Order: sequence, then C-alpha cells, then structure tokens
Amino acid sequence: MSLEATLDADPTQIASILDHTNVDPAATGAEIRTLCREVREHGFCSAVVVPYHAPLAHECLDGAANVVAVVGFPYGIQNAPAKRAEVEALRPYVDEFDMVMNRTAFANGDDEAVIDDVAAVRDAVGDRPLKCIVESPTLDPEAITHAAGLVESGGADYVKTAVGYDGPTTREEIDAIRAGIGDDTAIKASGGISTYEEAMAMVRAGASRIGASSSVEILESSRDHVADA
Repeated sequence: MSLEATLDADPTQIASILDHTNVDPAATGAEIRTLCREVREHGFCSAVVVPYHAPLAHECLDGAANVVAVVGFPYGIQNAPAKRAEVEALRPYVDEFDMVMNRTAFANGDDEAVIDDVAAVRDAVGDRPLKCIVESPTLDPEAITHAAGLVESGGADYVKTAVGYDGPTTREEIDAIRAGIGDDTAIKASGGISTYEEAMAMVRAGASRIGASSSVEILESSRDHVADA
C-alpha cells in the first residue's frame, strides 16, 4: 500500500512520518525535553534539534525514536571539512543527519563544490540517512530541480525543501524537486506545515517525510479526518 493510501485509510498514521522539530537557536533544555516527550507520546518518527542539543535528545529518547541533528545550519556556508567534523562529533548521539547544501557555491554556479560538499558529509555519515536542504523557497523551479539533482549526485538519501526561515514550502517546490531526482531518492518537506491538510498536500506531491515544529497540531487535525477515512 502506498504512503498516501495508508494515510487515507488511517490519517493518524501521519505521526510515523513526522520529524518533530525544534531548531530555535534559543531553545532551552526544558523545551527540548518537552519536544522529546511529545515524540515518545505521539509516536513521531524523530526529534530534530541543533547540534548543541543532540546529546540531550539522545538521552531523553533513549532509542524510542530517532535523533536528527542539522549540520551546516542554517545557511550551508561552512566548508566541507567543517561539516565533516560536525558530523563526526555528533555520531555518538545522532541517528539521522540533515544538512544544508552550500548555498553560496550554488549561487555562484559552482556545481562541483555543491556535489563535493554533500559527498564529504555522506562519507562521514556512513550508512545513516542523510537529508540535504536546498532551501527551495528562495529558488525558482528550474533552480530547485537543478539543486535537487546536484545533492542527489552527492549521495543524499533525501532532498529536503527548507529550514523554515524563508517562507512556507509549496507543492510546486516538491514537484520541482521530483523532476530533478530519481525514484530511489526521497523527499522531505519542511517549512510552514502546520495542519494535516498541508502535510497531505506534500505527501500527495511526493514527500515521504514531513519536518514540522507543529507536529502535535498536525496529528490532532488528522483526527478530524478519521471518521471520513
């Protein structure tokens, strides 16, 4: 059964693809503990945090769900050795890695540097899932498609839309990403997704993972659709 059909049959299964997120640079330890408690209570896929909070999230979740840390956050401007070092420092605490592509290299048309940057992180990550953010709300469709192809070439398992600072992700951005990648590369949608309807629009466009700080609200709104399923 496809992901879309599974969620149509039981909308509350949306929890299983939600990466519950708090990457606020001012987030407190208490807020991260709340994030992790909500992950455990609601069965979310993971907790997404900044590197500083990865050890705490690892301790709080204790294997109950994945810990995701974002490297090269939020603009991707660090060089590849710096991103590798960040990954290596986080490996004891992190199950999946999200990274930001080198947006400066991309803006300067340096495709080789974009690919090499992702490849360096891919090597450091090893066999753990790697998602690469292209910050699609800042790009036109042609550029989104091109960026998606580059990060796929570097070895990313997922192309991820955005960090959430530059506007909400749209279905058209998902379409543009899918146009640039093969069937074996997945898509993570994030940025401004706060209801079940918005999450399902991303799934129907081709996303198989949703990143959201509003995961609890998304799950709660999914229950309104159970009677219709």
